[in-house]
Amino acid sequence: MQKNNIPYYLTAVVLFILFKFIFTHAENNDLTFLLKPTDTLVGFLTGSHSIYFPDTGYYHSELHILIDKSCSGFNFWMLSFVSFTFLAVRYFDIHLHKILALSMALVASYLLTLFVNTSRIFVSIIVHAQTKNIFAEQQHMLHEAIGIITNLTFLVLAYYIIEKIFIYTTHNAKLT
Repeated sequence: MQKNNIPYYLTAVVLFILFKFIFTHAENNDLTFLLKPTDTLVGFLTGSHSIYFPDTGYYHSELHILIDKSCSGFNFWMLSFVSFTFLAVRYFDIHLHKILALSMALVASYLLTLFVNTSRIFVSIIVHAQTKNIFAEQQHMLHEAIGIITNLTFLVLAYYIIEKIFIYTTHNAKLT
């Protein structure tokens, strides 16, 4: 770890802690920036339409699902943000580039979160439909397992791909 990267790492960690604190006090209305796009994408993939209830979230009556604070993907977003920041900052030498890397990590992790969260919910819907009669009592465990597997897989895959891009870009920059 380079010492000149420590302020950027600390900034990412402080933002992580601050956002997590804010999240604990947030309600569905405060998380529409995550919930609404996810709901829209889930609706597009399933053909289902939701009704928004501020107290409970986006309810899809055809699917019998609720997309609420617990489904927002907030924790994945924050984990991705910190991971991408720690990854990206070390590939830049100029302070402005490191600041931009921090900002881009926030935006990139947000976009990835929308994709991963939508994928996770969509897979959960499909698995539930296929297993509701077989594993009726274990649906909650299946839902949790799908979330863990999906989030971890995409986080590791995204990290790996981004690192390969940085390595390739850095290597080619040295050749020119």
